[in-house]
Amino acid sequence: MIAITTAEKAAVQERFPKVKIVRTMKQDSKRHHYYMEEQYAPMHYIMVLRGLEKPKQNKPHDKRRRK
Repeated sequence: MIAITTAEKAAVQERFPKVKIVRTMKQDSKRHHYYMEEQYAPMHYIMVLRGLEKPKQNKPHDKRRRK
């Protein structure tokens, strides 16, 4: 499990709706925390959101003609 912020929770749930995210202190409290299970794609997305890793970009194909 990895700790995430409220903004990260919203972004991850929008992109990966089936990922498990749990919240502590479910009563009306400001002491709650969010935790997400560790899966490859959501973890990579969290790293991109935090600026720890650059997003993968599609490389343009080489259109040179071969003889």
